[in-house]
Amino acid sequence: MLRVVIAVFVFAMACDPPAPPASPDKRPLAPVAVTPLPAEVMRGVCYAHAYQDGGARGYGSDVSRATLDDLAAHHVGWVSLTPFGFLPSLTDHAIRWAGSVGASETDERLGAEMDAARAAGLDVMLKPHLWIRGGAWRAELDPAAGWEAFFASYGAWMRHYAELAEAHGARWLVIGTELRSSLGQGDRWRALIAEVRTVFGGELVYAANWDTIDGVSFWSDLDAIGVQFYPPLASQPETPASAMAARLDERLDALAALAERTERPVIFTEVGYRSVLGAGVRPHEWTEHTPNAVVDPEAQERCYRVFFAGIRERPWVRGVFVWKWFTDPDSREEGPSGFSPAGKPAAEILRAAYAPE
Repeated sequence: MLRVVIAVFVFAMACDPPAPPASPDKRPLAPVAVTPLPAEVMRGVCYAHAYQDGGARGYGSDVSRATLDDLAAHHVGWVSLTPFGFLPSLTDHAIRWAGSVGASETDERLGAEMDAARAAGLDVMLKPHLWIRGGAWRAELDPAAGWEAFFASYGAWMRHYAELAEAHGARWLVIGTELRSSLGQGDRWRALIAEVRTVFGGELVYAANWDTIDGVSFWSDLDAIGVQFYPPLASQPETPASAMAARLDERLDALAALAERTERPVIFTEVGYRSVLGAGVRPHEWTEHTPNAVVDPEAQERCYRVFFAGIRERPWVRGVFVWKWFTDPDSREEGPSGFSPAGKPAAEILRAAYAPE
């Protein structure tokens, strides 16, 4: 019997076409196999509202409802929805709500989207973000009026979305995203968490940037560790998949230690790679920061292969939310070099990783 198996294997190998020659950042994919994640892992995407034409193809639209069905066909089981609060600068503290600045992700649209997602068989994580005018990073907030004034405004804003999430059946709420400069305000965060739990019956998570996870003092007050996961997987475009995997494992080992120490599972509240040459070198980089980047969907695909293979056997992983998928599959916000895997080879990697176990 053993001889038969060996003979079949040798024959199959002989019949396979030769692998194409490797070129920089174009290495064979076969060594990085993607198999379904464990059944208990949340299979999610960060579902982005399309702003064009006043949000006509965004949250609450017929276009979005059709896209939700497409996500379900990709085995996606969760969407995170993102309403925004706005600040004029990093030193301001009074958050301007979407309705007050004419933003199109209104409460009505957001509620309709949560309802539509659930009708399509998807669960919802509500993930409010702060947006600073000019695109400044929210992690560098330094309110001139002090943190007490900031948390008074932020707390009212977050409570509002907690009530909206509760009303429309969201199961998770992200109570903060990448607010690094506020992490010294642990008592204020704990008070906010306790207040939110009085109006929201689901589970809570904070989304820390990947390099500040050890600076969060209130993980034990939450139901999971959230991480915005954009560490470099490579130092140069031609880095082989094996080296990328080793680098990923170092980051995952650090998360494993934190999960064990806090007795909390980990949700990748964001993980994403652009479809550009060297996608793993600077995963966090926005499209507008590198307008001349070389479009390379296969590089994006390879990064996702490495990521999903790397987390497959990590029992502390509670969920994954891929950044990002637009309500409008034809959205012009990013272009071909953007993060969205829709219509690209990476979408098939997502489908394979999210397939039922």
